Amino acid sequence: MRNLKDAFPGAKFKDPAKEEDILEAERILGVLIPERLKELYSESDGFREDKGNAKYLLSVLDEDFIGSLVSITKHMWSEFPVPEFRNYIFFGSSVTDCIWGMNISKQSEVIAYHHSMEDEFEVVGGDVIDVYIQDYSIYEQIT
Repeated sequence: MRNLKDAFPGAKFKDPAKEEDILEAERILGVLIPERLKELYSESDGFREDKGNAKYLLSVLDEDFIGSLVSITKHMWSEFPVPEFRNYIFFGSSVTDCIWGMNISKQSEVIAYHHSMEDEFEVVGGDVIDVYIQDYSIYEQIT
């Protein structure tokens, strides 16, 4: 399986997430984080792509001005009128300011949501790195 640093060699990576942080996130949220996300967090506890600085992978617990996996997931579960959001862990944001979520039980389903979509969301892929690469290609389309 591809890893983040090979796919995005110029990106800004944090150190790998600590196992205790992932366990704490699961305790706070009351759900298990999907294994694929755990694999990504074993590489980095958050990263930004290098062209526009989008935060592709939020930190598990560390807050910044965008938030963390825990705070954004809790926010999405409580603030938006989409009952299906309880089925997703929200882990990052796109170049176009969409929030990405991974289906908790069906890890091959990644969605994108922007507040302008109201109660709709879009399935954007099955593999997180493919979703990142597709999003990153937007820069090539605008130059």
